[in-house]
Amino acid sequence: MPSIKILTARQINQVDHLTSEQHGIPSSLLMENAGLHLYKTLAKYFEDLDSRLIAIICGKGNNGGDGIVLARQLVQRKINPDVYLLSKVTDVSGDARANLETYLKSGEEVIEVTDTREWERISEEFSRYDIIVDALLGTGISKPLEGLYSKVVATVNQSKAFVLSVDIPSGMFSDSLTGGVPTVQAEATVTFTAPKIAHILNEDQKALGKLHIVPIGSPTSLLENPEYDLNLLTREQICSYLPPQEIRSHKGHFGHVALVSGSRGKSGAAVLSGSAALRTGSGLVTLCVPEAIQDVVASFQAELMTEGLPSTPQGTFASQATDQLLELLQDKDAAGIGPGLGRERETVDLIHTVVNKATLPLLLDADALNAFEGKTNKLQNDNGQPLILTPHPGEFSRLLGRPTQEILPKKVELARQFAQEKGVWLVLKSFRTLIAEPAGQVFVCPLGNPGMATAGMGDVLTGTVTSLLGIFAARGMTTPNDILQAVLVGVYLHSLAGDLAALEVGLRALTAGDVTAHLGKAYQALTEELP
Repeated sequence: MPSIKILTARQINQVDHLTSEQHGIPSSLLMENAGLHLYKTLAKYFEDLDSRLIAIICGKGNNGGDGIVLARQLVQRKINPDVYLLSKVTDVSGDARANLETYLKSGEEVIEVTDTREWERISEEFSRYDIIVDALLGTGISKPLEGLYSKVVATVNQSKAFVLSVDIPSGMFSDSLTGGVPTVQAEATVTFTAPKIAHILNEDQKALGKLHIVPIGSPTSLLENPEYDLNLLTREQICSYLPPQEIRSHKGHFGHVALVSGSRGKSGAAVLSGSAALRTGSGLVTLCVPEAIQDVVASFQAELMTEGLPSTPQGTFASQATDQLLELLQDKDAAGIGPGLGRERETVDLIHTVVNKATLPLLLDADALNAFEGKTNKLQNDNGQPLILTPHPGEFSRLLGRPTQEILPKKVELARQFAQEKGVWLVLKSFRTLIAEPAGQVFVCPLGNPGMATAGMGDVLTGTVTSLLGIFAARGMTTPNDILQAVLVGVYLHSLAGDLAALEVGLRALTAGDVTAHLGKAYQALTEELP
């Protein structure tokens, strides 16, 4: 089951062009189908659509052409919208002009508006509309709106009407991750063929309202272009990756994972990651901790095994623990390292050695990532074992040596570049977590919520993903594609558990422990068709 492609403005234009050039589907038919889907969407929202006052605001491009087709669809059903054209009729061209002429020849009319004074006069009447369709601008803009367009957007946003945006809210940049520009605030957005970057990753998600992705005739084969390397994860896709639960299974079938974590004052990090690994389905979980905290860690959960290793007076791993740890990891299926380790010199040296010499898939989080600040040239495994990194933006900033504020607007390309250059699987935790693989594809998890921005949440993710790596490895699933699937399942499951937990306890009270407690329900939601 494939993921959904997320396209740039250039890529969707390419798909539209190839639809006509290679497959003989005229662009006029794509516009017709777009307008029909707009009507169908409105009809879903309003059973009494024929009794509603509707305004359709059209630009002179294809976005406006979609709005004209919608107007014609409404008129055919004896619903008469008011159509505002922010242009002279003579300035409209292409398929939009053809549809406009058809509309006018049928006896209908449009209201031409070409300057702000005209609009200010007209806008006084906008409070009477029940529905406003924003067909003003599409995916092609790249600078903030001004003049007439900014006035129109302000009028729409001041209205109490239901606002439906065509393709993208006017004012939003299709390829941008950052908000802050004047944008139509819609209750719903209908986009065509595939979501665009802003639909999924732009900070101003409220402007979109509910996103509807509809097909308009482009063959799905056109989306299989390997250059289209940004993907939206789907429930069906994740379900297809889950290993089956065989009736004659024993705990060895579900892997033995190790979690190298904890230090004095941060024993909870070890327990959180270990508990999450158990809830995710690992057959056996061993917490490798400094001996100074072993008794504390062992007292939390009976199902967790512990190994205490030599520690410093500060309660962190001592250098003498290195060889013992490498020996302990030899018979494990996967390991996670980092939560709560601290940044003592001896601990950092241990991390470097373990990452270089380990003979199993290894996930690095928290202080295991901080250990490579300014030293990413050491971020490699001599045995060819996969490395999975799970930084938040601050940790990623330290790895790159660049300020966080520079990273966020470019996080997709930077995550992709880092994964390819270092040959690692990178999980960049943030709004819409990204997963970048060495082959260059990037995946976006659509789940998660603001309540998950709290202490220990990364520790739970470490345990969850490490557990999946171990489960896959115990079944001999260790190819690069298997590693990717295990990581994708882990990230999605963690986010889904967070959303389920938030439904029960609310966003403001959500804790990492709540997410762990809901991992079982997340599995059920994936496999048992629960709501």
